[in-house]
Amino acid sequence: MEWKKRTVEKQEISWLWKSAQAVPAPLLVCLAGNCEEAEACMRILSEGSDGSVAVVVLPKEIIPSLEQALGDLFYEWKQSSEVEGTRLSLTGSSSCADAVWQVASHFPQWFSAVCVVGGHGDPYEARNLRSTPLLAYLPEETGTVVHGGKVKADAERLVMGLRISGSEMVESRRPAPGTKPEEAWRQAFLTERAQDWMLAQDRKRQWQVTLVKPGVWRIDDYFTASCYLVEGTEKAVLVDTGMGEGDLTGLLAALTRLPVELAVTHPHGDHMYHAERFSRVYLHENDIARLQEAPQQFRNAFSADCQSLPELCPIGEGSRIELGGGVVLEVAELGGHTPDSVVFIDDAHRALYTGDAVGSGYIALMICREEELEQTVSAYREGLEKFEKHLPRVRDYAWLGGHAVQENGCDERHQPDHFSGCSHYFNPIRAEVVLDMKALCEDILSERVTRAELMAAEEHYCSHGCAGMFFRFLP
Repeated sequence: MEWKKRTVEKQEISWLWKSAQAVPAPLLVCLAGNCEEAEACMRILSEGSDGSVAVVVLPKEIIPSLEQALGDLFYEWKQSSEVEGTRLSLTGSSSCADAVWQVASHFPQWFSAVCVVGGHGDPYEARNLRSTPLLAYLPEETGTVVHGGKVKADAERLVMGLRISGSEMVESRRPAPGTKPEEAWRQAFLTERAQDWMLAQDRKRQWQVTLVKPGVWRIDDYFTASCYLVEGTEKAVLVDTGMGEGDLTGLLAALTRLPVELAVTHPHGDHMYHAERFSRVYLHENDIARLQEAPQQFRNAFSADCQSLPELCPIGEGSRIELGGGVVLEVAELGGHTPDSVVFIDDAHRALYTGDAVGSGYIALMICREEELEQTVSAYREGLEKFEKHLPRVRDYAWLGGHAVQENGCDERHQPDHFSGCSHYFNPIRAEVVLDMKALCEDILSERVTRAELMAAEEHYCSHGCAGMFFRFLP
């Protein structure tokens, strides 16, 4: 075990760290009120654990700057070679239960599991945790208080608020009547081994479901990939699959009783992972040809033990996928991110599903060899020019990207703000992005953005108006 510390705006954060014997390993983070408490928590949490453990010492009240520093710490830990980034869980001693509710509510996408004993929290912020596995121990009710002009509800009310908001990921347990919070905490981790439950959770198997509008659901995975379930009267179509390893088909069956087919915007692993789970897959005709010629290029699309391919249905510009009841997905080609990326236009729901064709948020990622840069950009500009004919029709539609979180930017450190509703940045996909993307292509081709500037920029990034573009050069 090792003590570490960091000073932030004259405030010191200390933590006690214990590394797992084999790495990368899951990480259990515990919040404690003082050093003595931290050492006691560490002894309990690390007993028989095969994961890493970090116990962070915090003042009773978390000021905004300190919470920001905590977020930075979590991000660093998630990215480290010691930590399995999809298995980061959070708990806290009984004295820090309020802090657990606050921190978990503000960084909901970073935790694979949360365990809290009692405490108070903002009942509206806590609903950000509706897609996070949460185990709450409920000592005797203490009601609600008002602090800083906000209602703070006890753990039982917070749990009920989560259930009201649709959570099926929250469990609650009641200690024996009269059990003090500190006794309940020791019971949870000494007797009931709550740490085993926490370390068993994995963000890879978890999904966040959002009802966009009647008949349309957005499903976000651990990788921040977004797929969309679109329902007609005869069948439903899932636009893209994400990269989650959980039971996606079981989730879809819980959302709709209709048979579900798959429509793919482009053949990247985070958009058609395990496509063999579906009986029918709609894919651009040129991508089907590539699949049949060189199946090794689609290694992330189908599992290693896949015995047979699903029915592959070729689509292209103007193709229509009929779902019944007047719900139709119309195909519009918009190559660039991949040569044959497509966008699905859904007039019935006044929506279009863009994949990564226009960028997720305002960013387009262009993947090509360096010597193919001008050719790739020129082809993308032509695609954007052809797509312009759709703009009067879809300008006021919901533009739903393949990574919805990126409307908050591509800075991974701040993307969780998107889910907690406290972001300081917002740039959704819209018609203006298409026009600015075309102008950006023209800037590159005319060398208003020179090759030297592009190559010198971080991640080869350039921008015009509300559009931005990264380049990833293949060997």
